[in-house]
Amino acid sequence: MIPDPILIVDDEPDLRIPLRRSLEADGYTVDEADGADSALAMLALKRYAVIVTDLFMPGGPSGLELIASVKIKAPDTLCIVVTGFASLDVSINALKCGAYDFLQKPFKVVELEAVLDRALEYARLQQQLRAHQENLEALVLERTGELQAFHQEVLNLNELLLEAQGQLDEQPLLEPFLVYLKTRWVLDAYAFFTTDENGGWSRLLASGFRPWFQAADLPAPPKLQEPMEWTWKAGYPDGHLVPIQWGEHLLGVVYLGFDKRNAFHPQDPCFLFWKAQVEAALHGLRCARTHAVFEVAKALGWE
Repeated sequence: MIPDPILIVDDEPDLRIPLRRSLEADGYTVDEADGADSALAMLALKRYAVIVTDLFMPGGPSGLELIASVKIKAPDTLCIVVTGFASLDVSINALKCGAYDFLQKPFKVVELEAVLDRALEYARLQQQLRAHQENLEALVLERTGELQAFHQEVLNLNELLLEAQGQLDEQPLLEPFLVYLKTRWVLDAYAFFTTDENGGWSRLLASGFRPWFQAADLPAPPKLQEPMEWTWKAGYPDGHLVPIQWGEHLLGVVYLGFDKRNAFHPQDPCFLFWKAQVEAALHGLRCARTHAVFEVAKALGWE
């Protein structure tokens, strides 16, 4: 059975009914109408891939008028014109009105089926093209939304970076970045550790953390690899331990904890941008702190 429905429009039942039966016997899905008015009424209730219409139907609108109405009401429906009064002018007028093809009476059913198969294949290709265009439009809108969201994220993080300039203490510098991180990815816990004077770890900031997770639980800084995922010692089903560094110099490590499995990944572009801004802020802080110490030493004459 060919699922695409076909509508035969002809005012002569002796021609219309046998044609419908022949097409149905060959596997087509066929309805019939006795004129243009009844065809339009049926079209309002059901979609037809193809309409096969007689051109001249006394007592009502002609086939050309039907085609013109179909192009307005159901522009995806293809119309095939059949008539026993064929001429070049008639053919041209039918095509101008939007007919897909033209068939002269008398014709064999196999000839009509050849035209129908071409029309049905064309209709299927057109439907696939429209679906592809709709999917493409939806994809463009989705990507545009993502770009706009990322642009806003860049602006927000750039503002945090500007506010961090001139800061000489790591804790107040990091706190706005970590609060932003928690809000952005709906973290259940976060912590930031930095290296201490003894080459170990010192916890600067933490929120929502399990009490047994301490700096001593972290691997030694030289053994830290990027990225590392911790799910067994931090007390969270989904956790990420990510080094924060400037070039080859390790600045610290941030831990992100989730009570449930989460779509977050350390290679998420938005997180990578957050990480780059934090690294730039920490590097700027340490440069500013070094410069401040140098200025004090200079003022004291310790050069």
